[in-house]
Amino acid sequence: MRSMADNTTSLAFLQSASLPTLLKEQIEQMILNGELSAGQRINELALAHRFGTSRSPIREACRQLEQAGLVEVIKNRGVFVRSVDVDQALDIYEIRGALAQLAGGLIAKRATEEDIAALRAMVERMQGLAAAGNIEEYYHLNIAFHTRLVECSRNERLLEMLQGTDKELHLYRHRSLVQPQGLIISNQEHYDIVQAVAAHDVKRAQSAFKKHVLNGKQRAIAAMAKGQRVDEGQVADGDGDCQVDCRIS
Repeated sequence: MRSMADNTTSLAFLQSASLPTLLKEQIEQMILNGELSAGQRINELALAHRFGTSRSPIREACRQLEQAGLVEVIKNRGVFVRSVDVDQALDIYEIRGALAQLAGGLIAKRATEEDIAALRAMVERMQGLAAAGNIEEYYHLNIAFHTRLVECSRNERLLEMLQGTDKELHLYRHRSLVQPQGLIISNQEHYDIVQAVAAHDVKRAQSAFKKHVLNGKQRAIAAMAKGQRVDEGQVADGDGDCQVDCRIS
């Protein structure tokens, strides 16, 4: 029979073991919401003060973030939020496209009627937001839609990998103001994906999801060809106006 001292020790261990993970999630959100920008040095002491902890769990959290590809250690300088260059971003888009194709097939096979109803409701809501020009709310619902969509694959590892590529692409470009017509185009692609999933058409779902993701890559290439600042999230249509944020895909 375990003693109270043993239970206390185990509890302390679990709390200690989970702290770096909790801190990793907090620092990750600071990166994703722009509070910590690409290329910025991670100040372990400042974060320790902020979260009321020692530097040791902060350091372990940074190691986890390094494994996730969000930060990098530069010898004799410290830990920095990772910067992703153009070539790396295009490589990530290709990987994301391949993962989306795999996910599309699994989703078409495994999505339930409840899943499909939920996805349709989200697409309809996004359509209203796009028509109203509510970019901020559309952006957040778009993230939720992609998460819900890939969850229908019933493959947790695949979900983690797709979310990982999205986080890496975040280091390349940030969200900026976009035009509502661009959101409508993006949401039409969402509709095409859901229609294919609802029909349980594996090939069509694979194609629709992959096309949706790779459209972001093509918009980025078009923007670079025009000499525009893709790193600010701007992409161009045929008239040279900013229409769609690469992150809204």
